[in-house]
Amino acid sequence: MSSLEILKNLVKSLDALPDLKKEIVSINKTFQFNVSDGAPFYVHAGDGEVSVTEGSKQPASATITASEQVLTDLFDGKLDGVQAFMQGKLKISGDIFSVQKLSSSILKARK
Repeated sequence: MSSLEILKNLVKSLDALPDLKKEIVSINKTFQFNVSDGAPFYVHAGDGEVSVTEGSKQPASATITASEQVLTDLFDGKLDGVQAFMQGKLKISGDIFSVQKLSSSILKARK
């Protein structure tokens, strides 16, 4: 399963977790994911919804760049985002604190 499909499934699972969805929607930002060996996609959290869409959306609050495998491992919970960032496997530009909030909140949907 691709990183995009995994993330879409995580976002779908938020419908069963209204408090978590409300927390994520309150971020009210757009996050661009540039996949170094794949197609880009973005997450928009706001306006009462969380959506994952193929393509690019600018301006984005933050841009996350990584390989397909790194993103897949992150979304599957096999790789820690902070470690990936420190090892240079994951690059973030823009509002890094919102990225951290988004990732920790969305990954709660996995549990």
